[in-house]
Amino acid sequence: MHVPDERDIDRHAPARDGDTPLDSLSIAVFDVDARIFRTMRDHFLKPVTVATAGMSRDYSRYLSPIRVFIALFSFQFFVAALFGTPITATIESITATDADLDPLAWLASARIEFETPLTLQIIEDKLRAVQSITLWPLTVLASLPYLIALKLYRPSTPLWGHLQIYLVATNASFVVMIALMPLHTLGGAGMATGMMIALLAFFIIAGMMLAHFYGRSVVALVLRLAGLVALLPVTMLITTIGTFLTIDWVLEHEFGLDLLALLAPDAFAAMSSP
Repeated sequence: MHVPDERDIDRHAPARDGDTPLDSLSIAVFDVDARIFRTMRDHFLKPVTVATAGMSRDYSRYLSPIRVFIALFSFQFFVAALFGTPITATIESITATDADLDPLAWLASARIEFETPLTLQIIEDKLRAVQSITLWPLTVLASLPYLIALKLYRPSTPLWGHLQIYLVATNASFVVMIALMPLHTLGGAGMATGMMIALLAFFIIAGMMLAHFYGRSVVALVLRLAGLVALLPVTMLITTIGTFLTIDWVLEHEFGLDLLALLAPDAFAAMSSP
């Protein structure tokens, strides 16, 4: 039996069975496939159904969770720029919690001569450009612990299936995080609040997935969900280390600066002394 592929689906085709008048209207008037709206809605209302469709590669009613993830990942940059809340690490964000750090004095220690005066804005722009590229592989790397855990929970399920399950929960949290980005304008407290609510959405949807795909025992559900929660520090550590290594590499190779000299000047001086 042929399993439908996304390429088999023409969004300009006649209305499919189950399409509502709104679906047909959105396609005809706005040239937008109504599966977008249905998919985003059902990430919250019917996440199991969305994941099941992704596992069977049935894209007749829903978009692929992978496509949704890529779209949301890209869209977050637009929303962040709209509200002036960068989602990449900056020198300002790194030093914000320690008033004793002196970025300007550190900047003066640059060992590379520039035609124009080196400013923090020049450095921030370069860091933002590089991190917008490295954020993709870092996100994939940080997701591996969850995928490994899901595979261990049910080895008989192909990795593709676990990926669909993980992405549906991730996409739901992405939607919440993007919707709450205006809170980032309130500072660190607003950003932390938005992230906590997004994480809560992830684990709620993940719990629904675990209950359906990985066993219906209450004890098993609690233990498996606790296992995913326990992985949160691991994923955060992967992201943090990857981010700092990226920043340190850019600073060293582009500007002749050392991140350690900024964050721990005494320790850097001791290491640098003969």
